[in-house]
Amino acid sequence: MPLEYWTAKQSADFLGIRPASLYAYVSRKGIRSVAVPGTREHRYLRSDIEGVRKRKGRTVPSDDGMELKSAITLITEDGPYYRGQSASKLAHSATIETVAALLWDVDEAVFDEEPPAADPAIAELNRHLVGAPAMHRALALFPFLEESTPRAFDLSREGMALTGTHIMRWLAAIMLRQSAARSEPIHAQFGKALNLNERLSELLRRLLVLSADHGFEEATYAVRYVASTGVTPWRIVATGLSVTTGRASKFGRNDAVRRLLAEIVASRDGTQPVLERIKGNEDIPGFASVVYPKGDPRARALLDHCDEVMAGDKEYKMLKRALQTANEYKGLQPNFALATLFADMKFRSARKSRTQNADFSETPFIVGRTAGWIAHAIEQYALGETGRRTVDYRGLLPMPA
Repeated sequence: MPLEYWTAKQSADFLGIRPASLYAYVSRKGIRSVAVPGTREHRYLRSDIEGVRKRKGRTVPSDDGMELKSAITLITEDGPYYRGQSASKLAHSATIETVAALLWDVDEAVFDEEPPAADPAIAELNRHLVGAPAMHRALALFPFLEESTPRAFDLSREGMALTGTHIMRWLAAIMLRQSAARSEPIHAQFGKALNLNERLSELLRRLLVLSADHGFEEATYAVRYVASTGVTPWRIVATGLSVTTGRASKFGRNDAVRRLLAEIVASRDGTQPVLERIKGNEDIPGFASVVYPKGDPRARALLDHCDEVMAGDKEYKMLKRALQTANEYKGLQPNFALATLFADMKFRSARKSRTQNADFSETPFIVGRTAGWIAHAIEQYALGETGRRTVDYRGLLPMPA
């Protein structure tokens, strides 16, 4: 069947707009057109026009048919709200276990069950992988951990939540290079393993809570897409982990922020690395946010706590000078990546592992974000599969007859 094209008047009448507005629709809404030879007129692809009217007044789906609707996290200028509760306020006292149960919409008692022990084959594989980066070890171990826990295939809300507790605890163990998952609060496990003092343990607990979810970011979107096919939470979280290793992902772009932080704490007063980038008209990594033009409230929550407990810390004083310089000269505010990576740097310093070969995938942020991935997996699986996708062809069109 040949493609059908409409004139500008036909198209505008069908959409209920003026012909002059149609030209804006062509660029904004992806309506395709072809020029009429020898004239200044265009003809517009009927199927595109009909698609635009069909979408009017509906939740706009993504390009692959997945509707972007969720009851998990609301993003506001005051920061994220987890099922109606401010993440910044939760960070004052809640544990990541409390927040995970909130996001999963289950009772926190789900964390009362002891994590499953690894069978001998998994323990042996874990020993062989001990020198590999945490992300590699997790991706290698997850399929075997899945097979060793039959409840992993229970895709009810309660079943996925229980598996979520196992995944978070095992991921913490992998990050901390431990041989088995433990039932202690995750922030306490990190604090003990990294030899953190009380103030750094408290900072880590807050970081876990603030990291739990941030809406439909790239890894979360991938997690939901995979969850719709009915795989277990182990493979769903493996998808999220894989996306974070991408160099073009937000997590993958953190290397520039780490370099800046290293320069700041190694400089004389903390301002020079920022001033050099300003003079060179370069972007300053770790500052500004598309989502939060007035500053990321999650970064502010972490740094406000640092103000209380690190007033005498030399490296934090230099960071504060750098932040002040970026704000005075460019009006920039730090984003969550900068605040999180500075905290990571302090955790590494505490265990004397700030080396050139440090494994930067060993970060509590990933464990915190896993709580959100599980929540999105539960929600998306309940919605069902997204269905067969059609290709949005953008190549050359045949000329109208």
